[in-house]
Amino acid sequence: MQQEFTLDHVAQGDGREGRPAYVVYENTVYEVSQSSLWKNGTHMRLHAAGQDLTEQLNAAPHSAEVFSRDSVTEVGVLKSGQGGPELPGLLTTLFRFFPSLRRHPHPVSVHFPTAYLIAALLFLVIHSFQGPDPSLNFEVFALVMLVMGVLSAIGTVGTGFFTLWVNYRMHKTSVIQWKIRLGITLLAAGFVAILLRATGLTGFAFFGWIYSFLVFVLALLVMGLGYLGGQIVFPTIKK
Repeated sequence: MQQEFTLDHVAQGDGREGRPAYVVYENTVYEVSQSSLWKNGTHMRLHAAGQDLTEQLNAAPHSAEVFSRDSVTEVGVLKSGQGGPELPGLLTTLFRFFPSLRRHPHPVSVHFPTAYLIAALLFLVIHSFQGPDPSLNFEVFALVMLVMGVLSAIGTVGTGFFTLWVNYRMHKTSVIQWKIRLGITLLAAGFVAILLRATGLTGFAFFGWIYSFLVFVLALLVMGLGYLGGQIVFPTIKK
């Protein structure tokens, strides 16, 4: 009889402080403590031991053959009813025919708010030096870029949560938690900036400065989100 594990039991095998490192794939529990790729219970600084990695492996550059290595030991099975929720049948079929839809929508969509919001800041800076010019109003250009950036950011946040659900079953690493916080902050700041400009409050010096500050913050936020996204795909390895 194979040992049966609950998810709570698996979670205790996080590979830290001398504890074994357990991972689950398709209801089978494996110990990866002896693998050099799972030092301190972390793999590539992306995946943590002590959880079901079935969906994450589906998005990985390798397949299940990694569990046949000598450094990996099959230690049991997941107790009935402990497995994660299945994806809807329509999504499963769609991913079978178009596997790129599992990972690509979010990485593709992030480029739009990045470009728009940085452009909004640049146009606003140009306007501050040039001043009002009816023939070439860079302040209006900045507003258009701001609106496009915030609208596209809604789609980017949406595809981010979709990817988090499909590939990671809403398991939030510290990097992902920061991405969520910054993403929500970006949307909130963006809507406030658009509201200030749309209501004409920017005609008052105080609100004009707040508007400019928010546009500056939005550019910083989108660059910070890009950096965190890069850490997920290509994590910095400390020497």
